[in-house]
Amino acid sequence: MSWYRVVLAAAGLLLVLPTADAAYRFSTPGGKSLLLTGYLRQHMAVNLEDHPEADASGMGRLDGKGDISMMRSTFRLEAKADLGWAQFVTIYRFDREQETGFLDDINDTINANNAPLRLNNWMDDVEGDQMREWYGVFDIGPRVRATLGKQQVVWGETDFFRGMDIIHGFDLRWRSFLETENEELRKPLILANVEIDIPELDGILQLVYRPGWDKGKALGNGLDIRGGRWATQPNKGIDFLPLLPYNYDHPGADTDDPNYGFRWIGHAWGWDYSLNYWRGLNNDPIGNPQAFLGTPFGAAPSNPFVLGELIFPKVETFGATVTGYLEGVDSVLRVELAFTPNKPYNAGPDVGLAGPVPGSTIWVPGLGGVVERDTLISMVGIDKQLKGLGRLLNTSQFPLFSVQVFDTWLMDFDGDDHIVETFGFGAERHEHTTILTGLLQLNYDNSTVNPSIAGVVDATNGDVVIIPALDLVYGDHWRIHTDLDLFLIKNQRNVKNFGGFYLPEDTFATRAEDDTHLIGTFANNSQFNLRVTYQF
Repeated sequence: MSWYRVVLAAAGLLLVLPTADAAYRFSTPGGKSLLLTGYLRQHMAVNLEDHPEADASGMGRLDGKGDISMMRSTFRLEAKADLGWAQFVTIYRFDREQETGFLDDINDTINANNAPLRLNNWMDDVEGDQMREWYGVFDIGPRVRATLGKQQVVWGETDFFRGMDIIHGFDLRWRSFLETENEELRKPLILANVEIDIPELDGILQLVYRPGWDKGKALGNGLDIRGGRWATQPNKGIDFLPLLPYNYDHPGADTDDPNYGFRWIGHAWGWDYSLNYWRGLNNDPIGNPQAFLGTPFGAAPSNPFVLGELIFPKVETFGATVTGYLEGVDSVLRVELAFTPNKPYNAGPDVGLAGPVPGSTIWVPGLGGVVERDTLISMVGIDKQLKGLGRLLNTSQFPLFSVQVFDTWLMDFDGDDHIVETFGFGAERHEHTTILTGLLQLNYDNSTVNPSIAGVVDATNGDVVIIPALDLVYGDHWRIHTDLDLFLIKNQRNVKNFGGFYLPEDTFATRAEDDTHLIGTFANNSQFNLRVTYQF
């Protein structure tokens, strides 16, 4: 049965079944119950800018302004069974995408660029069906609660950029970091999650253990390195996996090895706090180069026909969070610290390879080696209700204003290391990289009309993201979300026309372009996004 028939059949079933409180509940006389909830969802995204990368011919541009870049249908079903002595949860998600004209152009370009090494269709990476979560919850006496199975465990106090939310990686291939609910992007893992209530100390001790039973691709952040719609500019249409494959079995980054950690959650003097430790894998992959290109991270790649490999190195992180109310400014203060000793980074010198035309060079900054540096990520955030603005704008609730300042400090920084900020781009890291995020949320008509605006500012490098959005609530079932994702980039690695061939601007330079920072890799990716959800 084709995918759209499955979605239509599910929609028809949900519309004819009786409903109460936007859910389906079945109970037995013995007190056992089964609760079914979920949604049907349709995403549509439209490009607001042309893409400068070469198209399948190599003689023109990909462009795509005004084209539909995403037409995605999702069915999600969550089942909760309460048997009295335990509760069991399963969450299933079914995703299918239409190959729009723009995506067809991208796939044609990938095929043209990588014809001898083509692995599979890029669309296979962003659609499919998955049992996202399945776990049981067991109360062991009055103080101990154990959650066993595939689940999500969220630590920390941050969004967009994360300090202690590091147990799981995120799938950033189909929507990058822009999806409103980050649980849709987080990759669930098979975990033993035990919480022990210790009221004598006014706290809870949480123990988390991952036995290493997950597939390798379930670990770490999933990045679009195969040339798809969220590939970094100017890499749309270029599949890097044949030359930089993932290695999930590297001795210093083996995804089969167990991971573990703890969190103490307490309350003292009117403040909530936590102390955290996690020994796991670095969520962002690093490039482990061949020995003849640079300094490998431990063992060099065993495949002699690749430039390197992508690995998720083992690291340990110590963290702390504090949250409390500041009466003087009528605000909630949030602070988070995450210290990772010997965190690995890709570094220079730049590696240059022979390009597709005589005299050209493909630059791969960061493939010159790996260095380790102690790293402290800190976040300070303020959440405040703007009562005066609410009365002025006649909102149904006081507007919420939230601002966060993130800083990444390489504590033993040495500029001679030439650490790159983003693998494949030449801009080097500073000792401190500071990013600000902000959100203003308004509510009207009893919180059924909810406009907002969010922003991200790279204070170190000057790049900006602005995300105005509108959420509409219709009854118990219908939710409509729209947003504009606007990338205002100061410096970007662009594409130029060299004698009819569209190639990266540094192709004929003596060294790699060195002005493109993390947010700059999203250049020309501004889009309009519409999401319609029927929830039950």
